Amino acid sequence: MKGKEHKERYKEKLGYYERNRPKKNVIWINALGLGETLSLTLFLQELSKVFSDHILLLTSSTLQSKLALENIPLPKNIIHQFAPVDNYYVLDSFLDYWKPKMALFSELDIWPLRNSKVKERKIPLLLINLRMDEKKKASRKRLGKLFSAPLKQFDHIFVQDQSSKLHLTEFGVDEGKTTVNGPLKVAGTIFPDTNDLENKLNILFEDKLIWAAASLHESEENEILEAYKIAKQHLPNLVLIIIPRSIELSENTMKKALRYSKRVMKRSDYCDLPKKETEILVVKRIGELGLWYKLAFISFIGNSLNFREIKTGKNPFEALQANSIVIHGPKMIEPGYEKLALLGISEIAENRNDISRAVLKYSVGISRKEKIKRGQDLIKGNKAITQNLIAYISQIYNKRDFK
Repeated sequence: MKGKEHKERYKEKLGYYERNRPKKNVIWINALGLGETLSLTLFLQELSKVFSDHILLLTSSTLQSKLALENIPLPKNIIHQFAPVDNYYVLDSFLDYWKPKMALFSELDIWPLRNSKVKERKIPLLLINLRMDEKKKASRKRLGKLFSAPLKQFDHIFVQDQSSKLHLTEFGVDEGKTTVNGPLKVAGTIFPDTNDLENKLNILFEDKLIWAAASLHESEENEILEAYKIAKQHLPNLVLIIIPRSIELSENTMKKALRYSKRVMKRSDYCDLPKKETEILVVKRIGELGLWYKLAFISFIGNSLNFREIKTGKNPFEALQANSIVIHGPKMIEPGYEKLALLGISEIAENRNDISRAVLKYSVGISRKEKIKRGQDLIKGNKAITQNLIAYISQIYNKRDFK
């Protein structure tokens, strides 16, 4: 009723499938929402090469994740379905139909019945790409055995950092069953195919300097708009692209932006292209971060300024992958994020003045060259994280017992 489910395919969550099951072995990969799903795309692409004679069944729970995947050129042996709800009948129906030979879960919201049903059938069960910080640990501890019991059912758990591994031991997980592999998102992602749109926008934005401000928390928007006002005085051809952290917030973002320019436009549909005179574009669409990063000479990565309600920064690696200079606030504390400033790849900005100074500094092409090269080198080096995880998975898969 709220429009948060697919009008037809919601039935998949209830154990009804219209797609004919391919006559191949299936590996089941389960993610939760948009962020978790997109962080797996490069991993899935590489996994599909190793298991080219298998079907990779990717399940997720949110409509946004399904919409984002529509334009991503994933290999043909990857199928998306909505994840089954944690119900006896539904899970039996799902497992009877798809008959997975291995299950890889990539989420911290662990459903007890789902794990039990998988283990009943002696299907190898792995938890991948797990990060558990202090806040998440505290919230899961309140669940007691409802969380710890299914957690112990995993045959192996691959975590993003050492602290996550230590936290798992507090839930009774054997240290020998956990491996620190690193966060998959630092190796990059697969961008949607947006070549036609990029060509149109490059014509529209000819002689413009594009600055993307992505995944912004509401409290950061004023700082970004004030920084834009300052920088615009020196760069009259500067265009600001704002991508709020949630598309539901875009109406409020529009109201704020209109205080700074009368040439503001909102992009809600694919055909909503900015005009040549557009100065601020508010993006209300899912799955377009890569597009705007490719067009932007500099990108501010949001949810990172030092406001009380902000806890941690969003993913900067997509912008690096797109050859955009990265600036962010001081709260970039997820595994791998904090290295960027130390390695001279990104710059930390505390406020509107810092942000505007960085925009002005990197508006000159020669000033961006070294940072972009460092960013590309880091992305290439991080691909070992994906390859190592796939090697582990292959070893476990080859030792499975199908009896």
